[in-house]
Amino acid sequence: MDRLFLLADMLVRKGVAVAVVSQVVVLSLPYVISICTPLGSLIGGVISYGRMAQDNEIRVIRAAGIRTARLFTPVALACLLLMVVMVGFNGYVLPESQHRVRNLLNDVARKRPAMRVREGVFMDDFPGYMIYIGSMDERRSTVKNVAIFETGKGKGTPGFVTAPQGNISYTADDAYMVMTLFDGEMHDLVDDGTYRRLSFQRHVINVAMDDDLVRRDREYRSDEEMLLSQLASTMKQGIGEVRDMQSKANEARTKATAGDQEKLKSEELNSRVKFKKMEIARHDVELQKRLSLAFSAFFFVFFGAPVGLLLRRGGVGTGFIFGLLFFAVFYILLLAGENGAESGKLSPFVGMWLPNIILVLPVTELFLRAFYERSILRFLGITRLRIRWPWLRRQPA
Repeated sequence: MDRLFLLADMLVRKGVAVAVVSQVVVLSLPYVISICTPLGSLIGGVISYGRMAQDNEIRVIRAAGIRTARLFTPVALACLLLMVVMVGFNGYVLPESQHRVRNLLNDVARKRPAMRVREGVFMDDFPGYMIYIGSMDERRSTVKNVAIFETGKGKGTPGFVTAPQGNISYTADDAYMVMTLFDGEMHDLVDDGTYRRLSFQRHVINVAMDDDLVRRDREYRSDEEMLLSQLASTMKQGIGEVRDMQSKANEARTKATAGDQEKLKSEELNSRVKFKKMEIARHDVELQKRLSLAFSAFFFVFFGAPVGLLLRRGGVGTGFIFGLLFFAVFYILLLAGENGAESGKLSPFVGMWLPNIILVLPVTELFLRAFYERSILRFLGITRLRIRWPWLRRQPA
């Protein structure tokens, strides 16, 4: 939906050529395919098996002594192959298209300030500063979890600034990026060697812009634009960096009694470790998300096929209604798991596989009822659901 508003803005307000907008549309199709493929397997299962049940084909097959589960075997194998294809598609085709469309949007949307910076990584593109931004709202140009380290010449131990939130703007000539931070802290080592920490409600930092930033930015890939191999190698490298920084921080902590400079160094390293772990978690979340969506192309048919058999309706409308409802529940759980994983409340694996974990029990119940005339609920002694939802009952032979 955001992409549609952006395309309309490019056409109406910025006067971008139709050919360029068409390129953005084409490059956005892999993202649509990655989302719609699981939905397609679900709706296809509801329509196909619902039509067979509606036309009494399932009843004839059972009367001939053929197990209903045999009808599902070729579909399951086809969806298993589709899952393997989607792993490669989500791992390589999707991120490459996201990278290209991002580069194209950077060329035609230069007036959107937040598009010039990157979230979730340490940026050393700005003279005199190393900047980390945890998350960013491109529309409002607001940022969260900001850490800025001064790396100017002549500084022994760099000072740094942290803030939970802020916003970004640019001067009229694009020479400076103005970062306004709120409710943060400044850590510094003054001339006499003492450590100083100050709290502030509002602090403004003017960062000089480098003309080469745009050219380097086009080669950069965010976690959504990285290939599977790049995600794995980046996570492995980040884990090694965290171990190295933790050992240095522990060493500096033991020497902190000798002077405030070692204390500042320890605080700086601990801050870098914190944000580096957040960066690794973001990469892991993206990796698990792609694998979870690919698995959904196989998992969803285990819901669609039994729903079609039990409802005995094979209309397109029925398939879309149940497909959209199930996918809406799945996507809400996926977003909740992603937020929990990025905030550190859940591990990336649990967060991104949470929808599949939660839905596996009801899907298994429907599958057993439709194809094997078994029930987990009856095994557990729960039978009231038969009264509330009569369509969950066994199909007559």
